[in-house]
Amino acid sequence: MSEWLVHLLRTTFGGDIPDAPLAWTQIAARGAVIYVAGLLLVRLGKSRLLGRSTPLDIILAFVLGSVLSRGINGSAALSGSVVAAATLISLHWIFTELACRSHWWGRLIKGNSHVLVENGKILWQNMRRSHISRNDLEEELRLNANVADIGDVQIAVKERSGEVGVVKKPAKPTVVDVAVRDGVQTIRILIE
Repeated sequence: MSEWLVHLLRTTFGGDIPDAPLAWTQIAARGAVIYVAGLLLVRLGKSRLLGRSTPLDIILAFVLGSVLSRGINGSAALSGSVVAAATLISLHWIFTELACRSHWWGRLIKGNSHVLVENGKILWQNMRRSHISRNDLEEELRLNANVADIGDVQIAVKERSGEVGVVKKPAKPTVVDVAVRDGVQTIRILIE
């Protein structure tokens, strides 16, 4: 590498491993490089990290944030931070790929789902196993399914992501009006 390029990189980024405290401009330059590298790595590795997350995804996000931040502030090598981030994302990709192919592996790293409500009845053993109180359940039903009465729930499941999925009981039709006119019977039914 030519001498002027090494000088430019040292001036711009403070070197791969800084010898002295970084200037604000060097921190900004390192931040830009880490941001672009992190964005590319996450996009290449797994887009689900940005959507609904399992504990596995959340752990990756925390560790990735820690690794990348060290590269920005100079407490770790810039190249080492990018390599560590790429390694973590690669491992995450491998683990999630294995989880897609193996139910046993998926249960190991993502956990299990638990039925909390079935046909309007709370399954207390699964509620305790999931560390969910009745108040927590009622809040999840209101927020996720617009349900105020547990009796209106066909099934509620604490998913592996930690969210509660809810399926409402089918609405029962209600006869509103029955009329006979000119030999024709008319029945009005309300379906909610």
